[in-house]
Amino acid sequence: MKTRSDGIGQRIRKKRLDLGWSQERLAKASGYSRIYVLKLENGQVESPGIKALDKMARCLGMNLEELWK
Repeated sequence: MKTRSDGIGQRIRKKRLDLGWSQERLAKASGYSRIYVLKLENGQVESPGIKALDKMARCLGMNLEELWK
């Protein structure tokens, strides 16, 4: 079953790949672990916090609203 966090993770992954970034690079830029980025992109973080999502979005040149499309 698809959840909102699955869609958010897919948008994060797409933007990261569009930028040519590795998960490691996003992890370092955001201050989160590569494992957290991996789980977030795969929809395995059940309730990602707004603070984490906002930080990821900003690192990728996005805003929080773009993740909720």
